[in-house]
Amino acid sequence: MSISRSSVWRLCAFLSVSTLLLAACDQVQILEPKGSSPPVAQTPTPVPAPSNTPDEAGTPTSEPTDGMEGDPIVPTPLPTETETPEPVDTSTPEPTPSVPPEETLTPTPTPTVEPAFFYYPPGDLEENSGQGVVDDTIYVPEMVFPIKDAPAYPQSQVYRFGGGIGGGDQCDARNFEYPWRDNYCEKRSTNNGTPYCPLNKVHLGQDIRVGTPAGCNAERRLSSANRKRYEVVAAEDGVISNVGRYTVNVRAGGRIYRYMHMNMQALKVQLGQSVKAGDTLGYVSNDFGGTPTTLHLHFEIKHNTAEHGWTWAPPYTSLVAAYERREGAPGKMVSDDGDSNVAIASE
Repeated sequence: MSISRSSVWRLCAFLSVSTLLLAACDQVQILEPKGSSPPVAQTPTPVPAPSNTPDEAGTPTSEPTDGMEGDPIVPTPLPTETETPEPVDTSTPEPTPSVPPEETLTPTPTPTVEPAFFYYPPGDLEENSGQGVVDDTIYVPEMVFPIKDAPAYPQSQVYRFGGGIGGGDQCDARNFEYPWRDNYCEKRSTNNGTPYCPLNKVHLGQDIRVGTPAGCNAERRLSSANRKRYEVVAAEDGVISNVGRYTVNVRAGGRIYRYMHMNMQALKVQLGQSVKAGDTLGYVSNDFGGTPTTLHLHFEIKHNTAEHGWTWAPPYTSLVAAYERREGAPGKMVSDDGDSNVAIASE
């Protein structure tokens, strides 16, 4: 029996495909369930190698194998579960509030207080007027200044301008200038004395000139009864204990204040009357029992002491302190040689 070439070619192609299928099956592993017996290895049936039958041209032909001969089938690996990373916070952080530095307070400088007036030290009398007493004691710390509100210039009446010994006119402008001057213990012709003064025949109080040169001139042109320009007031609560020809006394406990040379025709008080500190007693004038003196107030402090009984105390420092309170500012103590130092007597 003769076989055609085309049949031979188809047979060869069939055998080649069969060989490829068998080779692929040999690479496949059958998974058995757990506990089952292992599979029995089967002996592969050899496939006869195709014969190289020459084609019609007598040239042997080889079939392609598609590149699968001998390549194992690799199982697809299961995906590995990986943890999803935490999302990164990309928001802008809130800024940390800055702490402002502590404010350094600059100390406020103490304001400079201008002195209300100037005064010489206690005991520093006018030249050749006597020997004063150096005593800084303020004998009446809370005393009210005896002139209500006008400018005041404690000084000598006898040894200043217009006082007789000093010559000149009592309304001279130099009598209405600072500094103040003590005249307690100033020389006098009368036989007065006090344990505080080193000499006898002395002035026992403080003379106080008041106002301005213009006021002085205006007052002296008036009759004595009409002089009511400058008010005189009580230094302390008390009682009017004496009214003389040219004197008025205020008794206040262990002290007696004596006022001299007021306008006796225009007094505002009478004997036995109670007064409060600052009450008006009368007005500055020059009454002196018939013979006028200069326009001024003579002021004394008499106190009762264990050593000397009733005696006249130095009034100058108490007047300095009282004037500071009235003016609401300190006085400044100066010396004749030009040196000065601030002294707040009220302290």
